[in-house]
Amino acid sequence: SGRLPSYIKDHRARLRERFMAGGANAMPDYELLELVLFRALPRKDVKPLARQLLEQFGDFNRVVAAPRHRLQEIKGIGESVEIELQTCHFKLGRSA
Repeated sequence: SGRLPSYIKDHRARLRERFMAGGANAMPDYELLELVLFRALPRKDVKPLARQLLEQFGDFNRVVAAPRHRLQEIKGIGESVEIELQTCHFKLGRSA
């Protein structure tokens, strides 16, 4: 049907609210990564992919800095995910 199950929709809303209330420091890396992945994969549960990326690369900063060829080795990573991650990396690099 293209609609998210309510538990995923509610989860996304809760994460957004927590981010807005406390910022990035109020959230573990896997939840920050979920926020990024929501935009790239709007109709998919992204928690398993977020955890897989963190398992592979270690932390949020290493995920967003991962080379494209390494990201492409992971099932579920396509161009839209790569773009979202690279956007975060670019922004992190500019703000430092």
